[in-house]
Amino acid sequence: MIRRAGLALVLVGLAACAGNPPPQAATPTADTVSAQPAPAVAAPEPAPQPVPHPAPVRLAFVGDINLGTTTLPDGVPPDTGRGLLDAARPALVGDLVVGNFEGVLADTGTSEKCERMRGRDTQPHRHHMRRRQIADTAAASPGCYAFRTPTALAPRLVEAGFTHLNLANNHANDFGPAGRASTERILDSLGLRFYGPLGMIAIDTVRRGDSLTTVGLIGFATYPYAYDLLDIGRSAAVVDSIRPLVDLLIVTFHGGAEGVRALHVPETAESLGREPRGELRRWARSVIDAGADAVVGHGPHVLRGIEFYRGRPVAYSLGNFVTYRGFNLEGPLGVTGVLQLEFGPDRRLRRARLVPMVQRPREGPAPDPAGEALDLVRRLSDEDFDGTGARVSEYGELGATH
Repeated sequence: MIRRAGLALVLVGLAACAGNPPPQAATPTADTVSAQPAPAVAAPEPAPQPVPHPAPVRLAFVGDINLGTTTLPDGVPPDTGRGLLDAARPALVGDLVVGNFEGVLADTGTSEKCERMRGRDTQPHRHHMRRRQIADTAAASPGCYAFRTPTALAPRLVEAGFTHLNLANNHANDFGPAGRASTERILDSLGLRFYGPLGMIAIDTVRRGDSLTTVGLIGFATYPYAYDLLDIGRSAAVVDSIRPLVDLLIVTFHGGAEGVRALHVPETAESLGREPRGELRRWARSVIDAGADAVVGHGPHVLRGIEFYRGRPVAYSLGNFVTYRGFNLEGPLGVTGVLQLEFGPDRRLRRARLVPMVQRPREGPAPDPAGEALDLVRRLSDEDFDGTGARVSEYGELGATH
């Protein structure tokens, strides 16, 4: 059971009162002893309440989610996406089920991002026509992709089992502040927790019987409306500041290069064109040093290797999970999975597993009996992380090399 937790700092002031000392009582005599009241019997102190012990916590993570977009022809699945996530539903189990939501939830709005890329027309009547066209075909401009998911598709996320969505990514701002506000409003109305915008950190309590564990989620990206992973020192400081407030702390990020050429995690800083996308190895290890219990990434649109640093898992990218339209799904771009983590009451990782899945165009994710995701992550982990790469069993179980 998950309970939403609120944080508050309460300052209590204690004031001491000074006054005249009480008068001295008369020494009892034979005549006055019988007149004294019986001494008061102190009430027994209440028995101390037992402090709840942390409970085990089960978590599930996926990569990029885009249920459909009105900005592309035939960009919205039929029947408001019913059934799109049915095949993946059995793997989406946990106290927290977390994904990266790419795009905005809104039924109206214009993408200023695409408008800037097209350039502004000096003729007013053509300018207004262009604004209307961009609202409907935002991705038609070369190099500009803006995703607006109809709000009627949002309940599919609840039905699939998601509890938390990350909004620290580049497409969260496709329709500006109004689009971000609409996304947050719709998710909140459905009871879905979100995190990632600057200043928004999800803190929830997982209760199991008489035990409870407080879990924190922090999202990082490379954009001004989110916590900045380009600033490694400040990222570590943010994690360090939240560490004392929770029992379990999970950090997610959206970064790295993109596409089939981005399968490997370089030892240097990455970029997408001229856009810096982080020095991810150093950043991930820094936030673990600062107190993170796990680091989970997305952004490259492909699966990447997994390593264990100081016994904590770092999944550098979980790829595309459900991206109905506007995303290339050829080859490794359509290979995906669900990362399941289980932590004990002592914050130690008890179990890690990658459930292999595959996504085909205009379809949702489905289990992959061939286990292509396992083969890919096994190879990438071996090639990229000498001595720290994850061992991947034929059943998807993940373990440290040593």
